[in-house]
Amino acid sequence: MPAQVTIIIPVYNAEPYLEQCLRSIADQTYAGWLAIVVNDGSTDGSLRVAERFAGTDKRFQVLTIPHAGQSAARNAGLEIVKSAYVCFLDADDWLDSNYLSTLLEHAGSYEVVQSGYRRVTNAGAVTESRLPKHFYQFASPCMRLYRTAVVQDVRFPLGMIYEDVIFSLRLWAKHPTYRLIPYIGYNYRLNPNSTTSHYNQSAQQTLYAAIRNTQAPWWLKMYTILRLKFHFRK
Repeated sequence: MPAQVTIIIPVYNAEPYLEQCLRSIADQTYAGWLAIVVNDGSTDGSLRVAERFAGTDKRFQVLTIPHAGQSAARNAGLEIVKSAYVCFLDADDWLDSNYLSTLLEHAGSYEVVQSGYRRVTNAGAVTESRLPKHFYQFASPCMRLYRTAVVQDVRFPLGMIYEDVIFSLRLWAKHPTYRLIPYIGYNYRLNPNSTTSHYNQSAQQTLYAAIRNTQAPWWLKMYTILRLKFHFRK
């Protein structure tokens, strides 16, 4: 039976975390998934971990590309999705076992289902749990289940910080039907080495220009820019 949900996992030198990430997929109570592990030119043991999972479970597929960044890796995964639904999982994060079943249970005829997340330290301590109050509250493409048709022409921009913001604005510009659910099943690891932990003034200006150039509603673009400026001041 073809998979109903494809999970795209971009991986770059994530060996210390990848076992937990992929194990959380293997342990899903919903079995109709396909995981595309996009190895973004890793130089550590990430590829070996991914291939080990693929060797024991055909629902794991490994795609290796030259190192080009998280956006390119996610885009490469999107190009080969054939399932009805798609979602994203970062290589240093992990899912609760009922994550897919819960999001699918609430999908109905909606094009996007948005859930919440918890922030977790490497030691396993939960520092924050958040539920969505508005569809535009979270910029991350994770914590969502998408009908593949609504994102088939939406891609992540290359070579910039906070590319998640642009992807989300491009998505909201399509005015998809969405549902917010009071559920937390995504575990976001607090990782000081993540790509969003470093930025500079030039990169910020490039990001703001890209936001203005999206087709999202003007108020959402202004809200996003103001929210980011506050974030960068912290």
